[in-house]
Amino acid sequence: MAKRRSKWRRTWQVVKKMMQEARKVKAYESLKQCPVCGNPHSLTISIKTDKTGEKRSAEVICNVCGFEHRFNEIPSIADEFWIYSKVLDIVHSETVEEKKEETTAETVSSEASVQDVENIEVEPHGEESEIPIDIDIEEEPQ
Repeated sequence: MAKRRSKWRRTWQVVKKMMQEARKVKAYESLKQCPVCGNPHSLTISIKTDKTGEKRSAEVICNVCGFEHRFNEIPSIADEFWIYSKVLDIVHSETVEEKKEETTAETVSSEASVQDVENIEVEPHGEESEIPIDIDIEEEPQ
């Protein structure tokens, strides 16, 4: 004999399906956020297929900051999420390279300043150029 499903189980399945749909909507909304300027509604991803159907290309453009990137050949399985992840990788690698260049420039300038400090000649002062210091110590009565 078949078991009857409880009302709770059916309700849970409906709620689970609604949560999945909400996640999909949220994911598609996140595709609109520009990784460069952070504007949540300015990024457009367009996938173009050749007339022959063999080559696919993609174009990513931000309407606010002018960020633009083109993918000449993308695989057949590539969708908007794949393209967005590649764009994030590209932007992240560029920012990492910029940070590396900044840190190398800072280390070079700090090394140069350390070498300047090491090259400073210190002239020893003889006994003749000493400045007399008078120290007055007052004792407090106890």
